[in-house]
Amino acid sequence: MNSYRIIPLIALLICFFITSYSFAQDSEEAIFELDCAIPLEAQHIRPGTEGTEIPVKIGFFVIDIKEIDDLEQTYTADFWFNTTWNDPRLSEKVLGKSLENCIYKINEIWAPQVIVINRNGGEELLDIIARVDSDGNVNFKQRYVGELTSDLDFADFPFDNQVLHFIMAAVGVDGRDIAFEVDNTTTGQRSSFSAEGWTIKLADAKNTNELLKTWGDEPILNLKRIDFTLVAERAKLYYLWKVIAPLCLIVLMAWAVFWIDPKHLGPQVGLSTATVFTLIAYRFSVGFSLPKVPYFTRLDAFVLFSTLLVFIALGTAIATSKISSDGKNRLAKKIEKYMRVIYLIVFVSIIVFTLLL
Repeated sequence: MNSYRIIPLIALLICFFITSYSFAQDSEEAIFELDCAIPLEAQHIRPGTEGTEIPVKIGFFVIDIKEIDDLEQTYTADFWFNTTWNDPRLSEKVLGKSLENCIYKINEIWAPQVIVINRNGGEELLDIIARVDSDGNVNFKQRYVGELTSDLDFADFPFDNQVLHFIMAAVGVDGRDIAFEVDNTTTGQRSSFSAEGWTIKLADAKNTNELLKTWGDEPILNLKRIDFTLVAERAKLYYLWKVIAPLCLIVLMAWAVFWIDPKHLGPQVGLSTATVFTLIAYRFSVGFSLPKVPYFTRLDAFVLFSTLLVFIALGTAIATSKISSDGKNRLAKKIEKYMRVIYLIVFVSIIVFTLLL
């Protein structure tokens, strides 16, 4: 009989605990429910009065430089940039509440329209979301992996330093009122990158204007922009050992014709022509990996003058052989004796003036 009285009591206790737990959960959710609503004007209208500048801080951090392509004049990078500005309408003082725990999509609040001008495709790895602190400072981060274009200068190739640009510009109706500033607290780079053959360092940033003009008489569009630059120093030892040193050996091989008696025309001409063909074949094989630019680089000048020197050696060998066959073997030997010294002096001068100065 007592057991029949206990069962309803147990059922009542279970219902009480379930009801209490549900109430506690509802209370907890009510406590932590966020009020992230913001005024409508803060969603679409810029802060401050029209015509006044809006300071926008940009931080640029280089995670990795994967490759620098000389032929395409592009580089592949992995980086993120940090953008911060102040909107007093979102501050705790104005709203009467803090938005610190709120997360907004970038199209849900007013934000400066900033684009990467020299971007050449790629992938954005982070969703563009913004956070707001109690003072109304708005911040969002974006990570990007892909190609960027940069106008490279190969005049000093292969002893050149290249400047890799990362250019951001403000566009849209409020673009002219944006005042970029460098955020030094979020700007930097990793200590090493995966791009082989280069030593890369992040240089200073600068604010400039990008002038865009149409073909007609339309007015010039003046964009505010900020340029971050990376200085890439090419590894010189690779080209010294793989390109320049073998080329020097080929040129010195042509020098050997001046040590062969001018009476032996066959060996002289055979050695000279073999040197010429070797030099031409070597030039073509190396040319596929060199930048195709319309001006002379240091290496181009060195190859050209070295080729001319080899042809001079061939012409001298033919001339001395002809002189020797005319019965003036002593004169031919004297010419070759002088050419042994002159050839080396000229070759050293080519190295100095094309590669060292």
